[in-house]
Amino acid sequence: MKTKIDPQLLIAVGVLIASFSALFVYMRQAQIMNDQTEILLQQSKANAWPHIDISLNVSTQNDSVKSFQISVINKGTGPAIINNVRLSIDGVAVRNWEDFFEKAEKPDSIAASWSASSISNSVISSNEEILIFSPFNSDLRTWFFNTASKVKMEICYRSVFDDYWVAVREGFSGMEQSSARSLEECSFSEDQLFIN
Repeated sequence: MKTKIDPQLLIAVGVLIASFSALFVYMRQAQIMNDQTEILLQQSKANAWPHIDISLNVSTQNDSVKSFQISVINKGTGPAIINNVRLSIDGVAVRNWEDFFEKAEKPDSIAASWSASSISNSVISSNEEILIFSPFNSDLRTWFFNTASKVKMEICYRSVFDDYWVAVREGFSGMEQSSARSLEECSFSEDQLFIN
């Protein structure tokens, strides 16, 4: 004896299968759209990626330092928003250049005259270079050059997407290179900030 299948039951099962198929297709489309959005965000971040380099320009002749300049260059593709700067000598943070000369025990016989620019809370555009320290007289340049291996500079900066990095340079006597690493946020304590 054959059992008759109710046509309405067949229609209901067909509608249920079609609904699940539509739900699956919708979920897959949503996943693809999320993936595309993430790719676009990463491309936008790459187009606005800052990269701070702490560089040194030094020239010597005999025992004298003819020029000595510390500068900051944004080698990235987007603006670098500078949050904090920390400068230390032998691991001790200094507040400004006068404090640096005192803690580094600059002899009183060497006149302290220099040019400096502050970069704290500033924005450095792509390919922009800012001279942040240049001693005027040769005695100060030579003294700084001889002390420079004990100097460390850290610059915490972020992109327009609030991704954070810190650029670090340990030593300013010639061959050292600055490096950068990513951070969750800038965490220099207030009493360690270098304010020029």
